[in-house]
Amino acid sequence: MKLQKLAFIALFTAFTGVYAQQVKKVDKMPVFVGCEQFKTNDEVKKCFNATFNQAIANEIEFFSNIADYLHIGDTSSKLRFKIDKDGNFGDINVDGANPIFNSFVWSSIVLIQNKLNQLDAKIQPGLDQKAIPMDVFMTIPVRYDSEYDETIYSSFPAYERVLFTIDFEDEIIEIRLNKDNVIRTIGINKNDRNFYLGKYNNLFELATVEPYATKINESFTSGNTLITKGKLDGKEYIIQMKNFFSNKPDDKVLIEVIREENDTWAEYYSYKTKEEFNQSKFATLTYR
Repeated sequence: MKLQKLAFIALFTAFTGVYAQQVKKVDKMPVFVGCEQFKTNDEVKKCFNATFNQAIANEIEFFSNIADYLHIGDTSSKLRFKIDKDGNFGDINVDGANPIFNSFVWSSIVLIQNKLNQLDAKIQPGLDQKAIPMDVFMTIPVRYDSEYDETIYSSFPAYERVLFTIDFEDEIIEIRLNKDNVIRTIGINKNDRNFYLGKYNNLFELATVEPYATKINESFTSGNTLITKGKLDGKEYIIQMKNFFSNKPDDKVLIEVIREENDTWAEYYSYKTKEEFNQSKFATLTYR
């Protein structure tokens, strides 16, 4: 399996909201954890770039584990956030063409903040000309470079693919990603009637709405996410992904295909790469 790369370039825009028709000027840039020894703004920015970019890369390296399953090629997002007066991240905004990649970029900031909190470590906030802490806004383009041939994605054999499925007693809800990079939720009742429920810009937005929030949290806790169920050659199979929502580099993502019979696994297949799964006969069960 070829490796994918994540590329980051940090561009610092030092400004705050308008107060009394004036824009405060940053006299000292925020200092990221580990950069305290540097004094000049140029040194601080250079260290911030290197340290923060590596922290981002560590968090969203996981994205490459599912990009080939979803047939995601090269993509990019623009990450905007502020370092507030207390040295915390805030006003996070991610703008990009692919909602799944946007979700991982967004979550990377949340995870970095959580780790800083656990370590009781603080980013030193930016200071104005009176050495008073101030909000500083920053912009970072984040680019994902796939080493797969782009034709793999343009020739994908279906308009939509099931990302994961929420299984209820009377119906299921499929979360799908289509070729236009739109996340759509589709309800399917016992009579196989499909009905459109809504669309979302990213997984973070989806995870704030019930019943998705509870089910995503359950998948995160258990490590198992139902992708879909379907029949091949008259037999019904369950397709699930392990560690889809973990976002931890050490957790290996696996796609498992299971056929149950007499309460046992009559058939079991495990795919360590999504490229391998996509070449299997079971991949067609995820097409819509």
